[in-house]
Amino acid sequence: MILSGKRDVTIAVRPAVDHPARKITKIVGLGGSGFSVLVPYHKAQNGFLFKMPVGPSVHTPGPHDIRSVDFVSFTADDRVKLSYHTDGFAQFSGERPGRITSGRDPKTGVPKGLGLMTHPLTSPIWSGPSVAVTAWGLDEFEEIEDGDRPHILFEPQELYYRGCAPDEANAWMISIYAFPINVVPPVRFVQGSAVIDVTVAPLSGPLASVVQMKIIYLRKEKVFLGLYVNRLIASFRSKSGWQLSGPGDFTLNKEGHVLGAVYPRDGVSKDGKVSLDRKQLPML
Repeated sequence: MILSGKRDVTIAVRPAVDHPARKITKIVGLGGSGFSVLVPYHKAQNGFLFKMPVGPSVHTPGPHDIRSVDFVSFTADDRVKLSYHTDGFAQFSGERPGRITSGRDPKTGVPKGLGLMTHPLTSPIWSGPSVAVTAWGLDEFEEIEDGDRPHILFEPQELYYRGCAPDEANAWMISIYAFPINVVPPVRFVQGSAVIDVTVAPLSGPLASVVQMKIIYLRKEKVFLGLYVNRLIASFRSKSGWQLSGPGDFTLNKEGHVLGAVYPRDGVSKDGKVSLDRKQLPML
């Protein structure tokens, strides 16, 4: 699968045998300046967005408690996309141009909306995904049709299970890894899809897994994206929706943040939170 210029690729999942495949997310190349990930196939329009603090403890096994007061929280009444630029700037901006406050101050480089600086795409971190899209309640996502090209489809036998059995899982997480072209192993083609076999080694220990990833080549960015899908158990307030998680600026020895967005914003009050909607953001 080749993605170059501004061509886009839809990622779809078939939740079970004899079920229709559902479109989950779209990846768009930015003509040499990076790539964007968006979720235009679900009706939710309002979201809760945040920068979540992450410290060295994230690399140790087990659950971690993070106080809600430590979140940098925002709201949006329009859908966002996550863009990862070649220089390492990652941010949320509007799926529709001009609707969400984004970009950087030209003098200071400080994000105008919700963003951070991570590794550039010439040397991305591949110990974990650069972007992850978690979806639940797939019946409310659009069905994929014969004319939907190009696309990557994950069939039921291609899904991995994370800490659960097939009859327990209620969510699908699409992990998107960024690899420079000089580190990608040889490519195979399986039923028309370009795939690579990758050893995923967590930072918290020596245990590693070998997973098969489907790949997209961003020619102008000189980077490969590797994708695979985990099934997992998740708990959300809405019966259907999606979460978009972005890259972080933390290390093994330094605290930092990761980006996140959840749609719809069910059960999350707008009180005390700044809106990223362009017409509502106060002047700073």
